[in-house]
Amino acid sequence: MLFGKFKGSVREGVPLAPYTWLQLGGAAKYLAEPVDVDQLVGIVALASQEGISVRVLGGGSNVLVSDKGFDGLVLHLSAPSFEKISISDHSVHCGAGARLAHLITACVGHGLGGLEHLVGIPGSVGGALRSNSSTDEGDIGSLLTQATLLTRKGERIVVPAKDANFSHRRSSLDELVILDATFELQPGDIRQLTKREQTFWIVKRSKQPNYPARSALAFVDLDGVSAVELLQRSGVNGLIEGNTQLNSSYPNYITANTGATADQVIRLLERAKKIVFEKTGFSLQPHLVVW
Repeated sequence: MLFGKFKGSVREGVPLAPYTWLQLGGAAKYLAEPVDVDQLVGIVALASQEGISVRVLGGGSNVLVSDKGFDGLVLHLSAPSFEKISISDHSVHCGAGARLAHLITACVGHGLGGLEHLVGIPGSVGGALRSNSSTDEGDIGSLLTQATLLTRKGERIVVPAKDANFSHRRSSLDELVILDATFELQPGDIRQLTKREQTFWIVKRSKQPNYPARSALAFVDLDGVSAVELLQRSGVNGLIEGNTQLNSSYPNYITANTGATADQVIRLLERAKKIVFEKTGFSLQPHLVVW
């Protein structure tokens, strides 16, 4: 086996569907779950030498694996070493594999505010930084001090926040892996911050449907225009393609029913995007990244 010296951390022919919210798609040629950064660097360096395509799989909330699978190496940073969170004064350092929800709760518990409005956004800290997750209250990038990245050649680099080029749902943190991040937050009263976090959570949930399992967000909001508003105005509520469907009350969620395929999801997204453009003139961008 090519990755023989990483036996136990790299497996062949692993189905990727269980790792994603929609639970669709084929297998990865290789799936790596390194125990620490040093092992990760070694795996990535070997893949680079061998010309193997590499992708990173986080929480799986925005990934749609094709029915054919992925003919390369998939990195899944699930080991505890990638999820550590440490707090010193107003500075918070965390592994990019940490759940965003865990980071927010840890900060609030230490009396540090600034991230709590992001509660309810799924995924990892690394994913949130790469796409600059935001709400009307602000974006995660505005609180970043610096991030450590791993290049596709296996080299580690440190990027100051000023060089991350954060904008609406975007950043230039596009190297292979975001390893860790440091944030500067504001001190506050724990009880007030906890109440603020709970309020944001309640409001967030009130705007979302009680969607079934195997559901995921379909499109991202445009700058100043919500995707769900455009979808509702265009009358695509409940739109069906094969065994996939947009939610009838909140059409920005897509559900994969029994017998669904990744190709059906892709066709449903394309149909909805076309209808919205014809009805409103706005071009929606999929939240799901197709592998």
